[in-house]
Amino acid sequence: MGDCALQQERTSFGDLVEHYLYEHPVRPATAESYRKAAGRWCAETAIEFIDAITRDDVLTWRNAVLGRARPETWNKYRRHLRALMNYAVERGWVAENPFCQVPPARTGVRLKKTVDVELVQNALRVLAQPSSPLRPGWSWAIVVRAFFYSGVRLRQLVELEWRDVDLAAGVWRIRAETSKTRREWQVPLVGEVISDLRLLYERTREQTGRYPQPRDQVYNATLFYPRYKGTRIEEAQVRGFFQRLSVILGQKMTPHRLRHTMATLLAAQGDIRTLQELLGHANISTTMGYIHPDLERMRGLVGHLPGLSLPAGCGNDVGAKVSSVR
Repeated sequence: MGDCALQQERTSFGDLVEHYLYEHPVRPATAESYRKAAGRWCAETAIEFIDAITRDDVLTWRNAVLGRARPETWNKYRRHLRALMNYAVERGWVAENPFCQVPPARTGVRLKKTVDVELVQNALRVLAQPSSPLRPGWSWAIVVRAFFYSGVRLRQLVELEWRDVDLAAGVWRIRAETSKTRREWQVPLVGEVISDLRLLYERTREQTGRYPQPRDQVYNATLFYPRYKGTRIEEAQVRGFFQRLSVILGQKMTPHRLRHTMATLLAAQGDIRTLQELLGHANISTTMGYIHPDLERMRGLVGHLPGLSLPAGCGNDVGAKVSSVR
């Protein structure tokens, strides 16, 4: 499908990525996502140079990706590689962008993955046990409650600093640089989170011997457990904690599922516009995805249909078949 031999005058996908990221500063995780997409392309197609790519090459790779992964995976690769190749067209390195000639895959609409509230309560009970292997248990319990009651994303909680917290007003600020939509907003804090933050503030002061500084990280478990490397908690460490917690609970729990749970519970209250602001969604259609139909109301509606009776002699046969299936 292509020639990977190095040629000085041609632009490789690897070079294209670095040129693009130099001119378009993005978050480290986003930059890594671009590099991963380009790396996948080169490894799986053996086409390294951007001027060798054709529409048929993209179609062939798309079909291979869709054969092993969800449509969302292909769409993410396509989105990143299309942006890179658009940049190459702007620079005059290629004449056209073949990734624009291949449409995204249809993904369908899936229900948001949530967790039962009882599972969250069980997680807090596990973390409260002195024998819990997840240390420091009290600190991680505060993190779980923060995700559940605020609905913030993982990155937003990890990068929350004390300058963003106003305990008197009962709010914290989501800074634009930590926001997916690149805008700033405030999140109201319930009493449980305010109490947790006051406890965390005092224990941070006791542990460090000074009052927390404005740019100090708020949810920093490294202060209370010396086995953590570094002086600030990282996203990977939080993910690792939730992976271990999920094993203990026997069910998967993640920050994103806690966000979905909170949003789904609040969407049932009907105030979607306020929920949109709370979640930081730029488009209300994203928030509408948390509205689920009330099964009991649907059952009641279906109950208004006229009754249909089976012909004589059919009832017993149907009942026997149903019993055999059970």
